[in-house]
Amino acid sequence: MEALSVIGNYLFSVIIEGLTLGFLFWAITYVTVESTSLSGAVKAGLVAEIVGNLPYLAGLPATSAPGVLTGFVSAILFCWLITRVGELTFGKAIYGVATTYFVLIAIVSCS
Repeated sequence: MEALSVIGNYLFSVIIEGLTLGFLFWAITYVTVESTSLSGAVKAGLVAEIVGNLPYLAGLPATSAPGVLTGFVSAILFCWLITRVGELTFGKAIYGVATTYFVLIAIVSCS
């Protein structure tokens, strides 16, 4: 029963964080570099969160080696998926991801 709880929490966090990440990325890049694909950003956010949250299934913290590695891989994956939409270059996608994570960290720090 505990395994179902862990998987349920994982799926819930992936959905909430993925949607938030995608929407916030889209909002930031829409204003600053004229990206218009909300659906592409949300899909990329969900996929990136699926990968980035994998260490939590094993009970590992985000600062562990696997946590840092999957976080880095998910950021690169997110940028790659965004560039496949065809609106942003890889550099603009990196800019959007960095700005998005800065905003998310600021929100978490202030709450």
